[in-house]
Amino acid sequence: MSSLSSRPTMTFPPLHLILDWDGTLTTSSTLPTIAQIGYARNASHPLPSWHTISEAYMSDLRAHTSTYSPPASERNTIAQELQWLESLRDVERKSTERVEAAGIFRNVGREDVRHAAEQAMKEGKVVLRDGWIDLVAWVLKDGGEVGVVSVGWSAEFIRWCLKTGLEASKEEGKEGVKVEDIDVRANEVLDWEDGKLRRYFEEEGRGGEGGIWTARDKRKVVDEMAVKEGDGKKRVVVYVGDSVTDLECLLSANVGFCVRDEVESDEQIELKQSLGRLGVGCSHFDIMTPANLSDFVRRGGSADGSSVWWDCGFPSLSRSAVVQVTGHDRTFGSDMYLGLPHNMYMIPKMGYLHKHHPEPSLMLARFSTVIRNARCMEKGYKIDIMESNLEQIST
Repeated sequence: MSSLSSRPTMTFPPLHLILDWDGTLTTSSTLPTIAQIGYARNASHPLPSWHTISEAYMSDLRAHTSTYSPPASERNTIAQELQWLESLRDVERKSTERVEAAGIFRNVGREDVRHAAEQAMKEGKVVLRDGWIDLVAWVLKDGGEVGVVSVGWSAEFIRWCLKTGLEASKEEGKEGVKVEDIDVRANEVLDWEDGKLRRYFEEEGRGGEGGIWTARDKRKVVDEMAVKEGDGKKRVVVYVGDSVTDLECLLSANVGFCVRDEVESDEQIELKQSLGRLGVGCSHFDIMTPANLSDFVRRGGSADGSSVWWDCGFPSLSRSAVVQVTGHDRTFGSDMYLGLPHNMYMIPKMGYLHKHHPEPSLMLARFSTVIRNARCMEKGYKIDIMESNLEQIST
């Protein structure tokens, strides 16, 4: 057999994984649960119902949508869609001001948020997606970074939910991830004594105006998170989201992933329809290869809208090409072993083999060259790649 010693080593920079919160890291929106923090804290005050607040928001949104031009059916470029999403700023601002005027979060403190987050996790009102801890641990293990960003509330609530989830996982024998390892960016409900909500860009040191309200705001925050001073390391940004507020981040990241459930939410459907209308390819990660991954990394994202990817959850995402290559095993040299964790086996510049469940001895081969002979690959089998074929594996 020939060896790989003559082939150049293939490396990727560390991974920066950034996750949306509602509907991405969680299985559904947490906004109603967060609203109840304010209602519980101000139970003795006459407050409009959350239904009334929500209906007022939807009324503003419908009015804006009905007068905006061009309508969705005529928006067929990414620039047009991003402009539409940015036009929602006034709708979001009015909603925030409505909540402030009602005094819903007046006098809410850290202890209120902590207690609410812990109870919500315990009672299943907030559910974090299966596999999220494994995915985060995988990225951090290799020197990567992890962040969470949200257009909603609240950073404090998110941190306590994550902390509660991590503490519960320790009882199941999972160790190694701390909430301090996760960079959380969101607006805040902690009171400034006058009922005004803490708007992200107006917090001390940021010198901006307003909160994280639109897709463009989210993109600004992701850009902030991706710039790390001091270490000089370039990172591959992978963004994961589920709604149209994630569109700009998905397109600007090196690799964008859309979360889609078996029964898709309204937000997931809206994003899928927008991508289709704009001609943005969105393929299941299972067809991702090192070739197109390398292209994404090299050109610094899919800003031209050429493609993003979709997946049904974190367990599968942790097996995807981007995590396998840029996350854990980033360097390939002469002593390459196939048998990466889970079921994805990466081969530089050629393709990958994927175990065919439930018969692991059957392989799906996707190569740019002809494969003449292949046998079941299991962890620890060393192989050599010939110029135009894969030789039989020796154990």
